[in-house]
Amino acid sequence: MLVVLNGASSSGKSTLARLLQGALPGEFLHVQLDVFRAMEPPDYFRSTNPSRNKLRVAALCRSLHRATREFVDHGQNVLLDHVLSPEAWDYLLEDFADCSPLLISVLCSPEELARREEVRGDRKAGLAASQAKSIHRGREYDFSIETTSATPAVCAAEIAAWLSLTPQPAAFTRMRARAAVA
Repeated sequence: MLVVLNGASSSGKSTLARLLQGALPGEFLHVQLDVFRAMEPPDYFRSTNPSRNKLRVAALCRSLHRATREFVDHGQNVLLDHVLSPEAWDYLLEDFADCSPLLISVLCSPEELARREEVRGDRKAGLAASQAKSIHRGREYDFSIETTSATPAVCAAEIAAWLSLTPQPAAFTRMRARAAVA
């Protein structure tokens, strides 16, 4: 089973994934975008060359997806913790075309994102709010969770309860169909 958690930075995806690992039956790996980003040298995306940055985004997303696919293809359950920009979304639709993951949106208010970002201190100020403006626009999901005021434990329990119903991944199929028409 592949479950994709998509949300802005600081929305709670990593915390949810860690809690879900303990709440879900069976073993789930947590494949995290931040782990891949940690490999980058300082100011990696500060290039003034748009073509170079586009290639770097492609390499980042494709590497993350390829690693995830290897785990899934070898029978592992995966919680993929992602920030799906428009480009990353397109790569996701291509890279998992025959896998149909469950898509979960992780929502959080811009004010709470800014507060969390400040507390964390390891993100550029305003990053989360800028992502929140567009990260879910035009997207469909199988399930959504709002993390603004609910505790991570409550949110993880809601997701686990939903997953226990063995939902079918419908949103990914609809999004792929829409992308094919566009």
